[in-house]
Amino acid sequence: RGKNIINIKDINEIPKNSMLICAIGSPERIKWIEELEKKGYKFESVVHPSVSLWDNVRIGEGCIISKGVVLTCDIKIGKHTIININSNINHDCILGDFVTIGPGSHIGGNVSIGEGSWVGIGTTIIHNITIGKGCFIAAGAVVVNNIPDNILCMGVPAKPVRKMRNQDWERLI
Repeated sequence: RGKNIINIKDINEIPKNSMLICAIGSPERIKWIEELEKKGYKFESVVHPSVSLWDNVRIGEGCIISKGVVLTCDIKIGKHTIININSNINHDCILGDFVTIGPGSHIGGNVSIGEGSWVGIGTTIIHNITIGKGCFIAAGAVVVNNIPDNILCMGVPAKPVRKMRNQDWERLI
């Protein structure tokens, strides 16, 4: 198959029968993808051949799963989620749509991460944790408590800093 990289500004030049991948680790991707989906475009998921994929892993459309990722059993990955290199996702996890998992992150079993949340490089999330929608977990954080929606969280152990603001996304990503 022919593969081309097309700038989002060239949207009207994309052939209608194209399968797309959106590899942009920004909340802006939600807006761009929704615009493309309204125009009838479809998205393909890409899973690197080195990914360790165990039983009953469901991957939504438009996901990107990078080299060295380990996905154990009974995992549901929402659409347009990005899981970066050498991350581990344990059993019974649910990752919402448009989640970004930073490189080298370790996510314990039975963890739920809400839509549009961002998990920074080298983050650890212990078993049985819920992270709300629109959260930003800073690099290297160790999450040992549930995090409500739209919270900026950092530290070891991770502590809520404040509600996420639009300018936080621009600065943090």
